[in-house]
Amino acid sequence: MDQECIQFVPFSQYDWTFARQGWLPWNPTAFCLIASVCAVAYWMSIELLLLVYITFKRHTGIYFWSIIITTLGIILQTTGYILKSFENSWPVVLVVIICKVGWVANVTGFSIVLWSRLHLVVRNPRILKWLLVIILIDGLVCHTPVVVFEFGLMTKHHDTYYRPMQIMERIQQTVFTLQECAMSCLYIYHTRKFLKIGYPMQTRKVIGLLLLVQLLVIALDAVLTLFDYTDKFTLKCTLHPLVYAIKLKLEFIVLNQLQSLVKKGLTPGLGAAPNPAEESFKHASPSLSPSPSASPRVTTPQDLEGQKQRQAPRFETGFVTKAGRTDVLEVGEPSSSESMTDSNESVGEDMGRRARDSDQTLMGDRGSEEHDLRNMVGTADDLGVEREDDMERQYLGRWSGAQR
Repeated sequence: MDQECIQFVPFSQYDWTFARQGWLPWNPTAFCLIASVCAVAYWMSIELLLLVYITFKRHTGIYFWSIIITTLGIILQTTGYILKSFENSWPVVLVVIICKVGWVANVTGFSIVLWSRLHLVVRNPRILKWLLVIILIDGLVCHTPVVVFEFGLMTKHHDTYYRPMQIMERIQQTVFTLQECAMSCLYIYHTRKFLKIGYPMQTRKVIGLLLLVQLLVIALDAVLTLFDYTDKFTLKCTLHPLVYAIKLKLEFIVLNQLQSLVKKGLTPGLGAAPNPAEESFKHASPSLSPSPSASPRVTTPQDLEGQKQRQAPRFETGFVTKAGRTDVLEVGEPSSSESMTDSNESVGEDMGRRARDSDQTLMGDRGSEEHDLRNMVGTADDLGVEREDDMERQYLGRWSGAQR
């Protein structure tokens, strides 16, 4: 057996740097620490796969597959690291490939998760396009040298690649940390922006949760960056899969919060928007509300001719659309007074003015409005989606295809 494997090294003198080659030296504390962290990373990854399968209504879309790829990358990276550190019988090239494929998948995959989540709140395609370009460029520039240097460290020219790997490892960790923080901050900003349009009272709670999650993510990234800059590379590689598994769990906390808001109808931009005219009717004064004991009045043809087609504005993410429905009384429905009509129209005009001032965009064509709304909230299972990059909206939105 290799002497390095059985040699005992005190934990205070343990070598966590790039300088070490081969198996890890024996220390019960170090081995238990590494085994525990890897076991938790495995457990959280398996749990995440089950959560993704159960949570998402459709097993397709960029958001869904980016989470799946990131989770599988965590499993691969953990497996490759264990084989590299504890199992010397596997081919070195195969072990490095497993480890680095998992690393690329979970790092860039998590950035794609954050990018695809931005589709829920950012309506500017130029911003989304440039963010995707930045993610791809950063991945190509940062991943490629690290993978090359990692193969070099496994050869007899270890000392030649040690210093370049040390520098590049710190650079890539800093770049990916800043990239993830920038996208998370952009998400918080745009979420706060459209929440304030229709429901300002809910803004503080949602933004508070997002800020808390972001602070936890920054703290985890800071720990990894600290290990890199103090040459504790082995310890950083041990914690890296666990950190990204925790990040994905935090992502599900945000997802569940958004889902809860949609079900309660509190977030117009993420689900089926309420009709402002109907909402104003609910909160109108008692003198304007029909009495429960009032007998229903049948609408006559003359009444139908005198009624106007009223379009109540609905708020979607960053723009205003029209409800596309006619407030025409059906047979058996109670009629409303002229004062109620004026009240509903004034409320609709006021809300439309507020949204127009905030976004300066008012959609006018009904066909394009329905197209945007379909892309926003998804479609029924038997209907197609024209834009694949908006597929993830289906998991947070509601769609009633039978009521079109």
